[in-house]
Amino acid sequence: MVVFIHTDWCQFCQRMKATTFKDPEIIEKLNSDFYFIDFNAEERRDITFANHTFKYRPSGNNVGVHELALQLGTINNQIAYPTLCVLNEKNEIIFQYNIYLGTKDFKTLLENLEK
Repeated sequence: MVVFIHTDWCQFCQRMKATTFKDPEIIEKLNSDFYFIDFNAEERRDITFANHTFKYRPSGNNVGVHELALQLGTINNQIAYPTLCVLNEKNEIIFQYNIYLGTKDFKTLLENLEK
């Protein structure tokens, strides 16, 4: 499972959506070899995952983050956007990366995940 954790206000997130995730090869590989989830870290609905319900946590006036984004996207005690989180079949995190990935680098990552 590949989870793309992003926000609406993150410039690098929006650039990845407009370039990396528009590439036909990447779309094909994600659809055929992975379960891909595009996850807005500011989602307000409760989400049940792995028998646990995660909720939106407000942190100020119309600001907050979803607990599931924190669970999957926290690296070295902080969350940054965009974050890619890869889980194995047991829903264990096997890879996290929190920097913009262009098309070429993302293709390389997907190839390495398949090994």
